[in-house]
Amino acid sequence: MTTPHTPTPPAVTIGRLSLHSGPLSEAEARRLAELVAVVLGRIPLRSADRIGVTVPDQTGQTLEQIADAVARGIQDALRLDGAS
Repeated sequence: MTTPHTPTPPAVTIGRLSLHSGPLSEAEARRLAELVAVVLGRIPLRSADRIGVTVPDQTGQTLEQIADAVARGIQDALRLDGAS
């Protein structure tokens, strides 16, 4: 007899992710949000009630590169917020 497997909770839970993405289409903006969540799921983060991040202009970058930049910004903001 096998024991039922209890699913492991996700490493990252994002209650709300607002992206102001400039000239991206709605489909591209949704894909960017998905990519950011994937990248955040791969890095160790601590919880926070709310943070804000501004990422420098990413003109000419792929959605994957923009997602990496956003995730790095979030990671850096959490690190700075935790230092105070």
